Amino acid sequence: MIRISLRTAAVAVTAVVGALPLTGAADASGASARPVPTGPGALMRNPLYATGAFRSSACTEPARRADDLGSYRAYLDDLLGCLRRAWSEKFRQAGLRFSPPRVRYITKSVYTGCGQFMASYAASLYCPANKTLWIMLSKEELSDPRGFGLFTVVAHEYGHHAQDRAGILAEFERRSRTLSGKRALDLNRRIELQADCFSAAFVRSVWSSLARDRRDWDEWLTADEGDMWHGTTRNIRYWLKRGWAGGGPQACDTFRAPVSKVA
Repeated sequence: MIRISLRTAAVAVTAVVGALPLTGAADASGASARPVPTGPGALMRNPLYATGAFRSSACTEPARRADDLGSYRAYLDDLLGCLRRAWSEKFRQAGLRFSPPRVRYITKSVYTGCGQFMASYAASLYCPANKTLWIMLSKEELSDPRGFGLFTVVAHEYGHHAQDRAGILAEFERRSRTLSGKRALDLNRRIELQADCFSAAFVRSVWSSLARDRRDWDEWLTADEGDMWHGTTRNIRYWLKRGWAGGGPQACDTFRAPVSKVA
């Protein structure tokens, strides 16, 4: 099982809100799409790395109201639409097939297909086994309608879906079956830090349309203390800044980075 963004503490509320499948055709059709990369090339020579920066686009944040699930769903619907459009374009440029993840909004602990998603774990989790993005609308999350954390965590988890569609997670899982100890943790950190980098590159592309300022960026940089699965605080900040500066997946090849940058 992939360890994915167990960061934002959450408090369970009452029930499953429901599923929101996102629709839309893949940008690279079966006739023209290249095969999904496999082996070492999936990690270090992935076609996504040659696509350049995300195109600047608008992604306004609809207003949320405290304890109002409907307003949070509308907010997330818009964000997920922005992520779908941005990543669809990257995959089209890479010549790879893309389809968005399935999405489930939940308010209590559930089994995701990749294990139990405990309400105290995170704001969101991506499960490659069923291509589903799980988003926890906890009591704590619903009490902070101005927070930026939900936006950035969902962007990070969507980065895991991009890794999945690009063959990166498949190669990660193949290698993980033969690794243990420090080598397994090193590989896991490369996956997580790349998703951090992807999320920052996306946020940079929509930043001018967000009602955000430098304080939101600074809080994002200082939100995570780091751990053995996600990397040190210093390296999380390094890859967030690298994604922001590079603006696209080309800045995010963590698999050829020196060990010191993924510790």
